[in-house]
Amino acid sequence: MDGRVAMRPSRPQSVSELVAQAESFSFNNNIPLRHWTRAAETLYQEASFALSEGDYARAYVMLYRHSVLVLHWIPQHPQYKDPEQRKACRTLSRRIGQVMDDLEQLKPELDKARREWERMRPAPEPSHKSPEVTSRYADFAARDPTLTGNAKILDAGEHQELAVDLAQRELLRRDTARRASKRAGIPEEESLMRRRAGRWEEWRQPTSSTTDNDLQWQMAAARRQLDTPSSEGQHGAILHGDTDTAFVSQKYNYPSISKSRPVNYEKAPSQQSLPSPLQPSLPPKEPAVNDLDSMGSLSKPPPPPRKVALEEYKALVPSLPPRPSDGLGPTLPPKTTLEPPRPAKKERLAFKPGAYLENGDPIRSIFLPGGLRERFLGLAAENTRAGLEMCGILCGTPVNNALFIRCLVIPDQKCTSDTCETQNEGALFDFCDKEDLLMVGWIHTHPTQTCFMSSRDLHTHAGYQIMMPESIAIVCAPKFEPSYGIFRLTNPPGLEHILNCTHSDTFHQHAIDNLYRGAMQPEGHVYESNKLTFDVQDLRGM
Repeated sequence: MDGRVAMRPSRPQSVSELVAQAESFSFNNNIPLRHWTRAAETLYQEASFALSEGDYARAYVMLYRHSVLVLHWIPQHPQYKDPEQRKACRTLSRRIGQVMDDLEQLKPELDKARREWERMRPAPEPSHKSPEVTSRYADFAARDPTLTGNAKILDAGEHQELAVDLAQRELLRRDTARRASKRAGIPEEESLMRRRAGRWEEWRQPTSSTTDNDLQWQMAAARRQLDTPSSEGQHGAILHGDTDTAFVSQKYNYPSISKSRPVNYEKAPSQQSLPSPLQPSLPPKEPAVNDLDSMGSLSKPPPPPRKVALEEYKALVPSLPPRPSDGLGPTLPPKTTLEPPRPAKKERLAFKPGAYLENGDPIRSIFLPGGLRERFLGLAAENTRAGLEMCGILCGTPVNNALFIRCLVIPDQKCTSDTCETQNEGALFDFCDKEDLLMVGWIHTHPTQTCFMSSRDLHTHAGYQIMMPESIAIVCAPKFEPSYGIFRLTNPPGLEHILNCTHSDTFHQHAIDNLYRGAMQPEGHVYESNKLTFDVQDLRGM
């Protein structure tokens, strides 16, 4: 298919289909509880960003999976018995009542979108592709909630300049709002809370019937509308539905974006068939030792969260087995009927997945700043000369169903000739929360070894990929060729095999091959862009 023609979205999935997709993940007790609590927090962030972009189906999947993790699986983890670990889960537990309310509000919107799509379904276009290829892509796309309903779907690989430009404009808008909150003297913690609440408040109707609250909500919405400049140029046609003129020329004249807010889990089959796994040889590695709205005004704060009874959760998730009460709260009072959410925009822009996993699940494209590796190697130069590894965390933001790396974080760490262990992870998590960043992957050096994923690296990366399927690991081997590689675990068999591995030795052999593969395009889902800027945050010694 010509990448310059917007592709038709698939049939919106039913609520039961989205529930089945949300429940389709493996919970493994070998993964430390702190990774699972972080995964739950990431899911909530992903849901809030998806909601702000009008991607209700993805928001529902993220929220539902979040609730399954928090209410069912996390309390069953062996480390949950530790009082300190349970303390870390309190924030998730306090939020769960609002999550349940949001799921209930999303249901009628999803049903409405499905009915509307059936009513307006266009006639199928004749295809010159073989039935096998068309059928396979349709099967994969039907499983991706982002590619359904009111989405205008473009190929990020064919429109890299557009994707990066839209992301940079969105990130600039967010940074401007953050600076405005600082000028207003709002504490950072309160600013973060209001930014996140604002994404939800754009969607939620006011629960109070008072005129003042309604007027406050409407005024905030009006200010956000007034903040949107008029759009011009050919890519304005993309955003506003003019498909006849959107792709006349490859010269890009970009519009200002209309209040999209970034996202809170190779090549796609439509571009080419799924590539065969690419695995480098594995030489032995010798073991050694808003918050503010667009105008800078304060958004309406969210309603106070309520606690949810286990009985209500069972009604939402009837397939899960009962478990003992975990003290999340008393039985709920009668539920207040909420007005339905505001309808999604007529059309939203979504970039198609950069790839599909081996099991068919979609993964988003990742855009990596072209100068990031060299900057990291400069920071790691002293360690490299001493023969010590060093690592950094790749943090980014989702925009229009693609992920953009915009910050390299150097965490506090303990480095040896063969390992680098992050320490004081609380500071890392706090920084990411404050800056609304998602951890998209990590980068580390092999100062004395070639470019490959050691058994230790595979286990480390499993913790990232269980949180976000798109997660990548960059290995830099400056003394060898190739001098770097960008990898992900296969799924299956790699991720499942690593999660079930019980070897306690730092370095060990695995019984199967094909555990990981290259992730750089054209075979993978990662693109490099010299237009993409990034920051560096060094947390060592803080």
